[in-house]
Amino acid sequence: MQTANIALDLMDSQEFYQLMPRQGSLAEQFTTIVNSPPNPMRISQTRAVRIALLLFGDMNSLENRSLLVTFRKRMRELNVDYRLDTYNDSFDSEGDLTAYFKMADAQPDYIVMTKLGSVQRRFLERFLRSGNPKVILYDFASPLTHWRNHPPLMYIGFDQKKATIMLASYLERQLPEGIKISALVLPTGYLGHTRCDLFLDEMTKYNRHIDRIRAVSDDINSAYEATQILLKNNPPDFIFSCSQNISEGVVSALQAEGVGSKIQTNAWGLSANGMAGLKSRKLKASVLFMKDDLSIAVAEAIKLDLEGRNMPSLYVANSSLVPAELDSESLRLMVQQAHHYSVELWQK
Repeated sequence: MQTANIALDLMDSQEFYQLMPRQGSLAEQFTTIVNSPPNPMRISQTRAVRIALLLFGDMNSLENRSLLVTFRKRMRELNVDYRLDTYNDSFDSEGDLTAYFKMADAQPDYIVMTKLGSVQRRFLERFLRSGNPKVILYDFASPLTHWRNHPPLMYIGFDQKKATIMLASYLERQLPEGIKISALVLPTGYLGHTRCDLFLDEMTKYNRHIDRIRAVSDDINSAYEATQILLKNNPPDFIFSCSQNISEGVVSALQAEGVGSKIQTNAWGLSANGMAGLKSRKLKASVLFMKDDLSIAVAEAIKLDLEGRNMPSLYVANSSLVPAELDSESLRLMVQQAHHYSVELWQK
């Protein structure tokens, strides 16, 4: 799918609520539920509800473990009788659809998809048309106009546009005039459009010139290698990282340069080193996403649906900016807030 087509097909939350005014108040009510102590199920179940969860990349990554810990804990607190089957798209072999066929054959009641690209989109469309199983999109909060007549049960994610504008505004205020900025961006796709393209547009508005822009895969090694190339000739003062994987690759390359390097980048959440990653002198700022709220929202959406209650089609969780200068105690509290169910996994 080309970037132009993505841009035309995606709505941000503001556009969505303008098109569907009733959704705004439902979203407010749902946000209150997510932020409140759990309220156990009101109905008795005749059987365990079957949930299929498709995870991407390394099944044992901190992100995936955190998602599972939080979801299971909230479902337990809600007293929902359920069976969870996890499937994995490891990205290793292009076109390996085994996990998708297995998931469809299992005939679950709910499919939770943790990434949405062209393959996942095609796979889900038949379920959206039939309404069975019901679909929840995790970490994707830009409703598709193409799906307006048969939407998923819920889009759950963050306002990437708002987060990117917030980061660009901070960097404009903090980075000295005239410094050299490079950017490592993602190829065409959801984040490539909602983050990378938007960041470059914002920098243009601020009359900030980006010296070199390189497109890389969304993985640590690709970013590491691309950073090494940037550092060879006329190195930049700041490297914009468009994803957390890219950020971790950039930081690794900068650390390999030695302590004398003053070059910095940005981050999108926590690294595998948890809070130590946020405190890294290589980071200028990080966008911290309230990630546990997404898993809580999935659990609450399933519970509301089982109870037959009204619910929104879109839930947008909060994100905040963490400057590098933040003191340790404030940082600890922010991480606790972002990962209040899974914080033990991140506190290193």
